[in-house]
Parts: sequence; structure tokens; C-alpha cells
Amino acid sequence: MTDKYNQTYDGEWIDVTDSALISCCDCGLVHNREHRIIQSEDENLRIIRRYVIDNRATAARRRSLKARKEGIFAKRRK
Repeated sequence: MTDKYNQTYDGEWIDVTDSALISCCDCGLVHNREHRIIQSEDENLRIIRRYVIDNRATAARRRSLKARKEGIFAKRRK
């Protein structure tokens, strides 16, 4: 079975009215999330969402992960 993920880019609005898989990893990247409700061309209401990278929060999160040796800083088992 192949899972499909929507590739999005920093600051891009995405439609979240329908279900979608959003992939996340343990790299410590932090985003601010914003939502809007818009009316589409076919007169239906749609919910859109975007994520914007928060550099300061990402740096703090990664320092925390590194101090605890978690996420991408964890020792890998062989």
C-alpha cells in the first residue's frame, strides 16, 4: 500500500475541507498554522490552511531535542 502525501511549501495555502494525509518527522521543524474560510467558484465554502516556518521556535525545539538526544539527534541502533 502506498500512502500519498500532499507536498506543500512555506506559506502556501492548502484546502483542508477534504481529508488529506500530512506527513511530519522528528526533525524539530516548527510551523505557525493559519486557517481561512473561503467561497469557491461553485459557491461552496472551503477551509484552507497554511503553515509558515517559525525559525525562532524551530531553533529552540532543536536545542531541546539535542539536549535530550531525541529526534534527529538520537543515537541510531545498528
